[in-house]
Amino acid sequence: MKKKAPPYPLPMKTLLASSIAAVLLAACGGNDNDPPPPSRVAMDVVRTAGGEVRAVERLGMRSYFAIPFAAPPVGARRWTAPAPAQPWTTTLAATKSAAPCLQTSASPFRMTGDSEDCLYLDVHAPTGLGPFPVMVNLHGGAFNTGGAAVYADPSPLVNKGVIVVNVGYRLGAMGFLAHPTLAADGAAGNYGIMDQQAALRWVQDNIVQFAGDKNNVTLFGESAGGFSVMVHLASPGSKGLFNKAMIQSGNYGNDRQLSAAQMGAVSGSIVDTAINAARTAGVSGINCAAGAVTAACLRSLPDAVIRTYLADAISTALPIMVPSVDGKVLPKSVKATFAAGENIKVPTVNGTNEDEYALYIAINEAGRRAAATPPNVDPANTSFALPAAGYAPTIAGLTAGTGINVNEVIGTYYPLSNYGSNPATQPSLAASSLATDLGFSCPALRTSQRIAAQGSPVYMYEFRDQTALPTVGVANGRYYLSFPQGAAHSYDLQYLYNLGDLQNDERRALQTAMTRYWTNFAKTGNPNSGDSVPAEWPAFTGPDKVLGLDVASGGGVRALSTFDADHKCSTAWARVVTF
Repeated sequence: MKKKAPPYPLPMKTLLASSIAAVLLAACGGNDNDPPPPSRVAMDVVRTAGGEVRAVERLGMRSYFAIPFAAPPVGARRWTAPAPAQPWTTTLAATKSAAPCLQTSASPFRMTGDSEDCLYLDVHAPTGLGPFPVMVNLHGGAFNTGGAAVYADPSPLVNKGVIVVNVGYRLGAMGFLAHPTLAADGAAGNYGIMDQQAALRWVQDNIVQFAGDKNNVTLFGESAGGFSVMVHLASPGSKGLFNKAMIQSGNYGNDRQLSAAQMGAVSGSIVDTAINAARTAGVSGINCAAGAVTAACLRSLPDAVIRTYLADAISTALPIMVPSVDGKVLPKSVKATFAAGENIKVPTVNGTNEDEYALYIAINEAGRRAAATPPNVDPANTSFALPAAGYAPTIAGLTAGTGINVNEVIGTYYPLSNYGSNPATQPSLAASSLATDLGFSCPALRTSQRIAAQGSPVYMYEFRDQTALPTVGVANGRYYLSFPQGAAHSYDLQYLYNLGDLQNDERRALQTAMTRYWTNFAKTGNPNSGDSVPAEWPAFTGPDKVLGLDVASGGGVRALSTFDADHKCSTAWARVVTF
């Protein structure tokens, strides 16, 4: 029986260089069209194509915060492709990340201080001589929430000799609404992906000034950031903007993309619902008539309509938000593009977490406890856990449209008796296991198999740390949920960025191992080549070539040979999960 550890729920659908001579940069990726790089001993101020930016020296790196890579997408620029940023004449000297893009969901990970004026990026670079490999991070958050500020301390990566660029991009209704009236050049939607492409072009045009190597760019991200990487691998407009890819927990949306017609219809309904609700609530200044919407009136909608009603309507209509097949950014779905062999072929790392869906189960239980009168944070009280009677209906909802026989799958592959001896926690652990396998693990395996079959180098991992520190279900330093979350969705991020104290040497050792693999890959395309690693990471040639990432007491970092069987990919999900 597979040991299931604490599932932690995130939706499946959640510092720079020193002296460098111009001759060195020219020899390592610069060309006659590049502006001359800084030659001062300390690059406190760097001149980009738009103007100067000043660094904050911190944590062994230089951080350049809140650099505009595109014009603010407000007013007449709402729902349009990103426009070039206007040059500035005064040196920018931000000390923190810019405001995150408008957050459009009820997620507990929603960030405050959000703004439509949000197309900024942060550059974190090592001290010392370059040129340095570049890692461009696309944040997660189900395409509804998140921002660069979460990743403001990437020193575990940067201090190993890479530049990390964190990117803001439009989210939710502002980033992915595809109302037909917004169509330009025959396409509407995917503005958030266009923002990411604009940021990648900024890197190509400017990163040499930060002692970065524009010819050695790794695109990476987790959750929605990971699926964004999949989208770029499938988008013709992203070709030549990066050289390697890393996908973390990002294969949940390969077959969930709506066609342009479907997304247009859904977007029309979303807009009408929002306008009607706002009018009913007495919101003034709405120049749109439901059913007769124009691009001009949409772009003039009052802030209250955007923030409340449009955000609510899109979260309800599209609980799992992913980019659509707009015919321009994405001529075909990600799945169809890979199946046709038309995807961008670069060395790739692809991975998943052992208990991905535990995050969502935990969010649901935490919500029930918060809604109680009074709120309950007693872990001994298991009445808020998923009940046995709710197991099958939960799975039925997760598998709707797949054609599977829920009772047969549960009875044959995921009986409650397989998940410990405590009846109160069995349903939560079983549902987490099933949804993880169906929604993350098996799609990730199929993606790795497809890339390998195309002849591209690919390395696959599973993050397995059952002691990973949770972020959901903790109050006053005390964990209060009924079940452990284990290696839940997003819990790997604390090993790549400093998100908090890891609390023990085991976890710190795992952080060292993971950041070495990640930066070795960014430097060379091989996670084993460079700084020493605890175990050889085998190139993926089949399901028996997966690297397990764990603390020493959980088995340590080692090769896994049973990933397929552990996640029932060739049994329970052979017909359902294909790629």
